Amino acid sequence: MANDAQTPGRVFISYRRTDTAAYAGRLYDHLVDSFGEQHVLMDVDSIEPGTEFRLVIEQAVASCEILLVLIGRQFLDATEAEGRRRIDDPDDYVRLEIEAALRNKVFVTPVLTEGSLMPRAQDLPVEIQAPGATSGNGIE
Repeated sequence: MANDAQTPGRVFISYRRTDTAAYAGRLYDHLVDSFGEQHVLMDVDSIEPGTEFRLVIEQAVASCEILLVLIGRQFLDATEAEGRRRIDDPDDYVRLEIEAALRNKVFVTPVLTEGSLMPRAQDLPVEIQAPGATSGNGIE
């Protein structure tokens, strides 16, 4: 999305409801107050039945200049009912949002909450490691 000094770009907030929903809501409110509702995206749960959710996520993230990824203490450890880490599921919304951002060259910025630590690259699926991540810092 083209941007000039007068028009702020769009921001997409990526978060896990089980871990950082309260932070995401507060951040959303502050960003909307500063930049306006049309410049901040948060949830894509208004996806119509039968719509390809991957495409909706891809388009929403691609329309932004920055993806803020809220990282709480359970970012890596949140699991599905079967016990598999959610971040390892190719259909996990957070993972899809990060993948879409990286694919579309949207700037990805981690936002650490609750004293959480930055995930190490080796702890993330290869698809969402920062391109060329060799420092072990993960999403950079």
